Amino acid sequence: MKILRSIKLLSLIKALIKSKFRSASDLMGEMHGLPQKLGQHFTLYRAPGFEGCFETLCTESPAEDIRIDEILKELNLDARAVQLHARASIGQVYRVETAEGILAVKARYPGVEKRIKSDFRLLRRLLWPTRFMPLRNSALMPLLDYLAALLICECDYIREAGMQETFRRVFREEHDITVPEVVAFSPRAIASPWVAGPTLAGRLDSVDRRFVETYLKFILKSLKEAGMVHADPHPGNFIITGGHLTVLDFGSAACFAPRETTAVLRLLAGAYETAAQLAEDLELLGVSGETLEVYRPILGDLVSIMLEPLYYPGEYDFSGWRMQYKLNTLLASRSWERPLAIPPGLLLLLRTLHGLYFYARRNFISLNWHDIIRKYLR
Repeated sequence: MKILRSIKLLSLIKALIKSKFRSASDLMGEMHGLPQKLGQHFTLYRAPGFEGCFETLCTESPAEDIRIDEILKELNLDARAVQLHARASIGQVYRVETAEGILAVKARYPGVEKRIKSDFRLLRRLLWPTRFMPLRNSALMPLLDYLAALLICECDYIREAGMQETFRRVFREEHDITVPEVVAFSPRAIASPWVAGPTLAGRLDSVDRRFVETYLKFILKSLKEAGMVHADPHPGNFIITGGHLTVLDFGSAACFAPRETTAVLRLLAGAYETAAQLAEDLELLGVSGETLEVYRPILGDLVSIMLEPLYYPGEYDFSGWRMQYKLNTLLASRSWERPLAIPPGLLLLLRTLHGLYFYARRNFISLNWHDIIRKYLR
């Protein structure tokens, strides 16, 4: 079984290299874990050939044999009817009817954590020769370690249940944002009230300005009040009914200490008078002093490019957005003594912002991001 998975992972890498994205998507759905999580992330790109290939990974991937009856007993739930609803990267979601109401029960795939660790071990072996190449100080290996740690954290349902409850408390009084409460949980499953309505998966062209504004509000308020960021902007995690936003799946979340939270909020607002202040906040958020010293000449430009929509003084139009081109041009301006390694918290924050950018850019939505940020952070 382990050998077969390794063969499939190698086939997946080959399909991605050859831009055979439909074949890659099929393999990701079969494998779950790391490959499917990667495919869900690919949903947030509009590269040629990507369109539509990865959007159904939560609903059309093969099901796994999970002992759901045993799990429901573990949760002390007396089920009248159980129906498999969706297949995600770490577990499957069931629609469960009980005497108290309908629940959504997310049950973890058996052995998924071991599969994830095995996949990363194989990737490390494949990339090990890069240590002897001219780019031996590449940030690729540290990034791989960061991603492994983040994905393994998503297998911890006890941690996720606590995250979900924290987010729910922040938004329990909000009329336009809901986080479902945790009814029951165990190391293998989380149960929450069932939320009726379609997710954004397969409906990306229906996103409007109100969703983007509400989603931005969700990010900013959770940051300000709890020092947390829901870092999985995949469209399968959002349900919109009548303008009301329900946010699901809290396995991927960034948590910041109070001083770090203040630094993140300053970073989003661009509240800096000197480059030294920016460097201090980035170091507080985990960027090493050595990295900051090497990249100091372009530090402000790097941040301004990545957060350009948030810093622009007016309604930002993504038709003129050239982030990748600008970053590549800036980083190619000279040879750097060490890789630009991004710490896990900042990596998750940037992933969240990329989701925001994706929804706005895809649907030609212009916003004055800067004014919205100042409104919610004042």
